[in-house]
Amino acid sequence: MDDMAGLAVKPPEDLAGLLTQVRERLDRLLLDEDQPVTVLKAADKLEEIVARVGPTAARLLTRGEEETMPEIAEALAMTEKAARARLTHYEHLDS
Repeated sequence: MDDMAGLAVKPPEDLAGLLTQVRERLDRLLLDEDQPVTVLKAADKLEEIVARVGPTAARLLTRGEEETMPEIAEALAMTEKAARARLTHYEHLDS
């Protein structure tokens, strides 16, 4: 799996930075400021975002023959089985 990580698609730097900031802020809220309810509310908002964009991304990846499952798995740095499960998970969020 370590070999695959080097081949994985990485998010754009600005998005990676924002995700890091969100994670760090949530950690501070939880650990330093004792705000678990606030963290749960933020997690709910993050899940809403994932439920909105995840299914669309999964459909775009699987609708054509441009990307094969081995290529998708490599880009996600996971096994084909795990990549298929991830895509299925996102596709079902849209139901």
